[in-house]
Amino acid sequence: MQAFTPLEAGDPTRIGPYRVVGRLGSGGMGRVYLARSPGGRATAVKVVHDELAEDSSFRARFRREVAAARRVMGPFTAPLVDADPDAETPWLATAHVPGLSLGAAVARHGAWPEQSVRALGSGLAEALEAIHRARVVHRDLKPSNVLLAPDGPRVIDFGISVAADDTKLTTTGAVVGSPGYLPPEQLIGGEVGPAGDVFALGALLVYAATGTSAFGGGPAHGVSYRVVHEDPDLAGLPGELADVVGRCLAKDPLRRPGVPELVAELGRWEGADGTRGTFTGATWLPTPVAADAMALHTDPLPEEAGMVTAGADHPVGADLPTVGPAHTAVATARLGRPPARPSSAAHPGGWVRQRRTAVLAAAGILVVLTAVAGLLLPRVLSGPSREGNGVGGSGSTATPTVVAKQLTVREQWPSDEDLWHPVVADGKVVGEGQDGLLHAVDADSGDTIWTYDDPTASSLEGVSDGLVVASSNEQGTIQGIALDGGKRIWSVGAQAHTAPGTTFHLYLRIVVADGTVYVNALYDLPEGSEPSGRYAVSALDAATGRLKWTRPVEYGLSDALAVVDGVVYGGMWEKDGSYFYALDAATGDQRWRYRMQDRYGTEVTAIRVSGDTVYAGDSRGDLHAVDARRGTRLWTYEPDVQSAQWLEPLLVTDGMILGGTGENDSTRSPGDVHAVAAGSGKPLWTTHTEGEPEVHGLLGGSVLFSTETGTLHAADARTGKSPAETRLSPDDPDAAVVGDRVYFDGGDGRLHAGRISLTEE
Repeated sequence: MQAFTPLEAGDPTRIGPYRVVGRLGSGGMGRVYLARSPGGRATAVKVVHDELAEDSSFRARFRREVAAARRVMGPFTAPLVDADPDAETPWLATAHVPGLSLGAAVARHGAWPEQSVRALGSGLAEALEAIHRARVVHRDLKPSNVLLAPDGPRVIDFGISVAADDTKLTTTGAVVGSPGYLPPEQLIGGEVGPAGDVFALGALLVYAATGTSAFGGGPAHGVSYRVVHEDPDLAGLPGELADVVGRCLAKDPLRRPGVPELVAELGRWEGADGTRGTFTGATWLPTPVAADAMALHTDPLPEEAGMVTAGADHPVGADLPTVGPAHTAVATARLGRPPARPSSAAHPGGWVRQRRTAVLAAAGILVVLTAVAGLLLPRVLSGPSREGNGVGGSGSTATPTVVAKQLTVREQWPSDEDLWHPVVADGKVVGEGQDGLLHAVDADSGDTIWTYDDPTASSLEGVSDGLVVASSNEQGTIQGIALDGGKRIWSVGAQAHTAPGTTFHLYLRIVVADGTVYVNALYDLPEGSEPSGRYAVSALDAATGRLKWTRPVEYGLSDALAVVDGVVYGGMWEKDGSYFYALDAATGDQRWRYRMQDRYGTEVTAIRVSGDTVYAGDSRGDLHAVDARRGTRLWTYEPDVQSAQWLEPLLVTDGMILGGTGENDSTRSPGDVHAVAAGSGKPLWTTHTEGEPEVHGLLGGSVLFSTETGTLHAADARTGKSPAETRLSPDDPDAAVVGDRVYFDGGDGRLHAGRISLTEE
């Protein structure tokens, strides 16, 4: 059984750096090919139709959608790994999923049992959670865009087909999409948001459970009429599943459940072997579908294009065309001596070196650090692999059985700017420059796009919904700056949240979510007061600066702050102990308070919310798992470390939590990377690092983490062993990643951009 067909005469043999080996299919935007990456990885490369490539409006939309899709990362999505929207024939590449589509599976084997439908829904809901977290709406979720693999479903084409559909819509004025899966609001010309994808998810579950559409068959206009005006047919669904699906298919988008709610509801499924909510082997698929999926999963890739035949009379050879420029060798570039970093006194607000918080954690996968003795930065960089110092629960140092990996970076450009704390969003890299100003450079070229010339707003807090947020402790202001153009949109002064009788002193943390600025701040009390200061967490309207609410804390407030689904999470300490809290984001009312320690002064230093669980790492080195709804303890992990705190970010992926611990001070102190079972808190492995680590994500079954010594490691995700490593500079590279692009301080006073790969030796 094969998921691909042989190449035909006229098919390209190469698309950009990818060697084409077969056909996967075609769609409304273009033809999809099976290809090998330069390192031999299987990749799906989509080449757009000629008529779209000639449309300037399509190219603009395609470029925008590619930039958005780069931010999507999740275990049930096929990530975008490469693209060239400016090629003569635009193309994009995603990770190849060797699986059959949901449409093919149902057509071939019929309706699914309830447990398989629930498992499908659980994986698809989690995929949508990752897509929406990156501020992308799929808009075309249908059976052909869901691929089935032994370890779970994969959603493909998120956001990408929108460029083609929008171009066709502009040209014809018609609604473009798949009848029966488009939500009512899209059919009547309304705005389509995440709730539209929830509608499509409900329709997919009906299709899987019954083998038919929730709104019947026949001509497209008839199906669309029933979607808008009639109730879905849920007769073939079991009662509890029918209730969930019925809410997904509500006509009013506001009445549909949120994706996190669906993740929680549908996640309570059991596989054929009795395991709960675990996509392993083929325990989640119907037996005949599982057999097909396993066969596709084990099929080898075809030979190189020059070796493949498209039938006896039509050999496919070297005379076939190439799409995009071929890969060429490039020279190395010598770096100058790095300029001195400013002292803490020179930096606005008293700058102290600190590992960069992942402001757009869903936007990136990897951070790459490479150099040769801190002096040479080759255009193609790689580091040696070696046996690691990872230790499991028993501290074993046996030779690992996994295949060693090789890290490689191909530099794209160096910029004239040296940006600290870079954040990547909408095709731009924003950061703090040596001149004390904020700058934005083009993510594709490194050219400076704008400079914000107000030195009182040089401390970058993050980027959210097209808004750059910056603060000044000296002036006490928070400013919102347009990502496009670099013009100030609003400014909020400290007086808006400073209580009578106190004086603003310091911003600890600022987060912007849903049009609201949430602030952790420290205030001074009059001289001679006991205590001398007071803390507060406050919420201000981003458009007007009006104070919505404030909640004073007498003894202490942690730096860590997170706002997720209408809830503010943070840490505080009182005279009788240290707490982790949840507040209503709209009112500031306390939802719950969880006691972490029966002692004063322990801080929450890292927060991550995943489904119904919130994870909080503290300054004593403990990691807490807390029920996000009730604030009750689920488990606490106490690693064997001393005087270390959890560092941001924490990542939750593939049923485990990945995070680093260290001192987080101005010295290069050692640290550790931990993998902990998300459901139980059981330690999986720990790896020691020479400097404080920052965990970036998974690539090819490896965990990528960097250290402040300038080194990137890739350790086996199962054991923590066999880390490949490569060096960028003798200092913290302060890197940011979107998809396979990495932006980092090269140690020569310039921001660099590169692409990375992780290949087997």
